[in-house]
Amino acid sequence: MMKILLAAGAVVSSAGMAAAGCGGIGGGVCVNVPEISALDGVAAIAVVLTAVALVWERKRRV
Repeated sequence: MMKILLAAGAVVSSAGMAAAGCGGIGGGVCVNVPEISALDGVAAIAVVLTAVALVWERKRRV
């Protein structure tokens, strides 16, 4: 339960920071960022899932 609350807090705080940097709460200036294509996003998720699977497999065999 604590992990869920921490994750939710991180999401809320990151959304607030994004709003503050783009003319929102703090009145900052918007910054252009590069877009991520669907293929790059899927590849990044695959890398993360592979790392998680490797760690899980190592812990399972020990």
